[in-house]
Amino acid sequence: MAKIEEVKRLVAEGLSDREIARTLHCRRTKVREIRELELEEAVAAFAAEAMVGAEPAWAAAVTWPPILDEIGRGFEIKRVWEERVAPGTSYANFWKYLSRRYPWLITDTVTLREFAPGSQLEVDWAGDKIPWWDERGRRHEAHVFVAVLCHSQLIYARAYANEQKSQWLDAHEKSFAFLGGCPRVVAPDNLKTGVLKAHRYDPDLNPAYMELARHYGVAVVPARVKRPKDKALVENAVGLVGRLLRWMYRNHRFRSLSEVNEALSAVIERLNTRVHTRFKISRRERFVRDEQRALRALPEYPFEEIDWREARVHPDCTIAIESAFYSVPHLHRGKKVRVKLTARQVEVFLGLERLALHARERSRKGVRVIDPAHLPPQALAYREATPQNLLSQARFLAPSLHTLLDELFKEDALGHIRRAQGFIRTARSEIHRYGRLVSEPRIALAVEQMRRFDRRRVSFFVEQLAKLRSRPKDDAAEREITRLPNNPMLRGSSAEAAQACNTNPPA
Repeated sequence: MAKIEEVKRLVAEGLSDREIARTLHCRRTKVREIRELELEEAVAAFAAEAMVGAEPAWAAAVTWPPILDEIGRGFEIKRVWEERVAPGTSYANFWKYLSRRYPWLITDTVTLREFAPGSQLEVDWAGDKIPWWDERGRRHEAHVFVAVLCHSQLIYARAYANEQKSQWLDAHEKSFAFLGGCPRVVAPDNLKTGVLKAHRYDPDLNPAYMELARHYGVAVVPARVKRPKDKALVENAVGLVGRLLRWMYRNHRFRSLSEVNEALSAVIERLNTRVHTRFKISRRERFVRDEQRALRALPEYPFEEIDWREARVHPDCTIAIESAFYSVPHLHRGKKVRVKLTARQVEVFLGLERLALHARERSRKGVRVIDPAHLPPQALAYREATPQNLLSQARFLAPSLHTLLDELFKEDALGHIRRAQGFIRTARSEIHRYGRLVSEPRIALAVEQMRRFDRRRVSFFVEQLAKLRSRPKDDAAEREITRLPNNPMLRGSSAEAAQACNTNPPA
């Protein structure tokens, strides 16, 4: 008890929990419990003291339980006052009464920051999702993107089905279009669709996000990790949008994502047009008066979503991207390259050098987009090590397969390398599993079928081998039945009977 009293005394002196625990050699959790108990006792005593005095007439006429319940559920105090108490008293009186009688409901104040017009836009995803139900009754969640222009605090919000990269980029485009211009700096969080690796001084941005910033001429300055005050305005706006949406549509059930966006449009319109407590004018008026002309003009052309991939140049001088093959100069075979995909074209880079540019193929049917200048001469390609290596493997596996590959390479040495590799892999697997004596005739028959139907494809080759494996063996004519003499299982036990059975086998 003496130590508890000493803790209470040090708490009253204003020492921190860490200092008290170090001084008295006790746990900080115990110090915190005593501090909270002291606070609860003080609050209860203050509330009891406040209840002794006479209440205002408007407070006596108010039904407090639903008000306290709604404030405790996180609804904005001003919204509760507007709907339930506004006819009886002013918001200032309501706030003073709450702070005197229910002080635990009042949040702390924050330090305000000042921004130059058009200087910064803070963006973030809202933590709370908005549920909606489709026509089959299935529940979905809408992810809300929120952006705040820092000087005027103009708010923009839009709902998306997920938080993937394409949605993140589209949300920025829509927010710039909503503002009618571009700020100088965009301050996001350290999410992976925006920042690959967080760093205080030199973060690694997502390549697609960097392309968007370059297109709109903005600088991306991510907030520090676990420092929400670096983007306090958008954090506050997320709360404003969420609380007002839940309040305005607390008895409504959303049926589609578009309906959620319509509700968000009504919410941000109400937030942007009401009078700001500090500015004494609305966010929209402050934006039009001070900030709209300070924004940079939008680019002439809209942003095209860019996707970056990595690929390795195959010996046939192509890279495989989305079931299509694009040629690269043959000098770079075997190297790892970066591929830039846009809606209409494919660019291949090695470092900062662009190696190839092709029109994008979207059929996903294995189309080969080839620039003849990228390929070596056919005579040289036929004598290179890779085709010759494949031919030597085919010669070892099956002569018929070697002949087929030789014909293919004479047609197009590089164009048939992938197909030749598939033939050899399939033939080697067949021989390894069933043996050379059984598999080599099957391979020869399968090659013959490919020639007959002019379908020199690996899938057809695999199909023919499977059919040949399932074919029943027709070797009854070559089978010879030999029975041992004096076999006890034969009818009769004499050697003559056994010889007769061997001479005249039953039908």
